[in-house]
Amino acid sequence: MQSFIDQAQPYITAAVVAIVGVLATVILRTISLLQIKADAWFDAKLSVSQRELLHKISTEGFAYAQTVYKDLGGADKLQQALAYASDQLEVRGIKVAPEEIRAAVEKAYLTYKATALTKQ
Repeated sequence: MQSFIDQAQPYITAAVVAIVGVLATVILRTISLLQIKADAWFDAKLSVSQRELLHKISTEGFAYAQTVYKDLGGADKLQQALAYASDQLEVRGIKVAPEEIRAAVEKAYLTYKATALTKQ
């Protein structure tokens, strides 16, 4: 009986090593898939917070241009608000297309106008 166990031991060892290898592969693949899903979730969450920050900074830029550059015309105020928003986003390391910044500043302007009209 002992000789049978001695003869079978290399096969048993190889089978156990193969099973452990397959399990390790499955575990590593599962971790990889979970990491991909977590990265996607974090990117989506960051995008939401970055978008909120974009709108807050754009509103600040609009208010800044309205108060500091009140003697300038609309187009010049818009340029100042865009410059302010671009600078603040850059400082925070957020990359946003100029069109998105302009859209956010324009939204802040329209919100301001709508609020001003409702107060009258």
